[in-house]
Amino acid sequence: MMTIHFEFDWVDADPSPDMAMNQTMAQLSIQVAGETVTSVHDHTRDTYRDHVVVPLLSMAQWLVSNWCHIWHEIPDRYRQKYGFEQRHTLAFAGDGFIFPKLTMTPSVDGKQKLQWTCWQPDHAQIEFITSGKEYVDSNQLQAKLKHVIEAVLDRMNSFGHQHGAIVSDLKESWQAVETLDLEEREFCRAAALLGMDPFHLHQDTAKTIINFWDHTESSIREDIWASLEEANFREAFSWLDHTWKTLERNYAGSENEWAAIRNGLPTMRMVKPWKQGYALARCLRHELGCGDGWFNFTSSRQPALSYWKTDMPSNRVEGFVLADTPICAIVRKEGVAERFLLARALGDYIGRSETRPGILTTMDTARQAQSRAFAAELLAPSNSLRPRLADHKGTDEEVINDLSQEFKVSDLVIKHQIKNHNLTRSSVS
Repeated sequence: MMTIHFEFDWVDADPSPDMAMNQTMAQLSIQVAGETVTSVHDHTRDTYRDHVVVPLLSMAQWLVSNWCHIWHEIPDRYRQKYGFEQRHTLAFAGDGFIFPKLTMTPSVDGKQKLQWTCWQPDHAQIEFITSGKEYVDSNQLQAKLKHVIEAVLDRMNSFGHQHGAIVSDLKESWQAVETLDLEEREFCRAAALLGMDPFHLHQDTAKTIINFWDHTESSIREDIWASLEEANFREAFSWLDHTWKTLERNYAGSENEWAAIRNGLPTMRMVKPWKQGYALARCLRHELGCGDGWFNFTSSRQPALSYWKTDMPSNRVEGFVLADTPICAIVRKEGVAERFLLARALGDYIGRSETRPGILTTMDTARQAQSRAFAAELLAPSNSLRPRLADHKGTDEEVINDLSQEFKVSDLVIKHQIKNHNLTRSSVS
C-alpha cells in the first residue's frame, strides 16, 4: 500500500498579532511514497530542508472547509470548475504562510490522487523543489488529515479560553462534518460534485439539488452532476428529460440487434476501468470481424448506430445514451471528433452490466475512463498500431499523422495509444 505521512512538531514562534496562528506554528513535513513534498531550498541561507514552518490552524480550517470537495468533487480532463484549485490545493491554506502545491482529488479507480509541483511563490525566499504524482488509499489519507485537525483542536484547547471563538467555530464545523447521517452525506456529495459548499447554500438551492438528485437515474447521476455547476445545473434536468424523450420517440424500436452482440461477449471484470474498456473493444472487434484496419460504423458487418446531434447543458457534457440500445445524442462535432464520440457511446452501452442509460462527459470518472479507453482501442487498436509503427519510416510526427489518417482518428488518440500501451514509439509526446 502506498504510504503518506503528515509529520509535525510544534515550535515556539516569534510574537505576532495573531496569537492563534502563532500558537499552532509547527514544522510540517509531508511524505508520499517515500518522496518529500515539503522539500525546499531556502535561498536566504542557501540551504535545503525537508519541512516548512507554518500555522497548522490555517491548514485545519482549510481542510474542514473543503472536506467534502476533497473526497467528492471530480476533476475535469480539460477545464476545471471555478475555484477548483482553491478547494483542492493545500497552497491555498496559507493565509499568508507558504504551503506546498499539493493537490488532492478523487481518482477513477476509487483512490485519492495526490499531485505536487515545484514552485517558488512570489516574493518568497523558499522554493519547493520536488514534483510528483501518486495514488493513495482514501481511508489512509482521511485518517492522516483527521489527525492534523484533531491535533490542532487539542493544541488550542490546551491554551484555555484565549481562543474561545476560533476553537468553537472550528470544532463546530468539524463536528458537523463528522456527524453527518447517510442522507446528509448524500446531499454533501451532490453539492460537492457541483463545486458548491453544502454547508452554505440558500434553502431554495438546497431543495433544487435534492429534487434533481432524487429524480435523476442513478446510473448517470454522479457523472452528469460532476459535469455541471451552479450556473447550469437547474436547466440540466429539463434537458435530460427532453433528450431522453426525443431519442425514444424518434428512434424507438431500432438497433435492438446490438443487444444480442453485447450479450454474446464474454464476461470480463477488470479492476481498472480503462483496462475493461480496452478488453471490451478487442472482444467486440473480434466478434464483428473488423480485421486490423479502421472501424467503419456503416459496415454491413454490424447494426447501424443512429444518433442525434444537439446542444448540451454544459460544455463538459458530450452525450447521452439510451438504456437498451447505443442510440445516442451527442454534442455537435464533425469528422474524427464525431467518430470518437460515437465509439464512446457504443462503449458505454457495451460495457453496461444492467439496462440503464449512459452519459458521456469530459470528467475523470470510472465510467468515462472506460468509454474513452474503449473508443481509442476500437478505432485504433494497439495490436494494429504496433506493426505499423515498426514499419513506418520518417519523423515521429509524420508517423502519427499517417496513422491518424489511416484509422480516421485524431493525432491525440494515436499518441495516447502509443503511450498507454507502451508501443514502439512510446517517446512521442
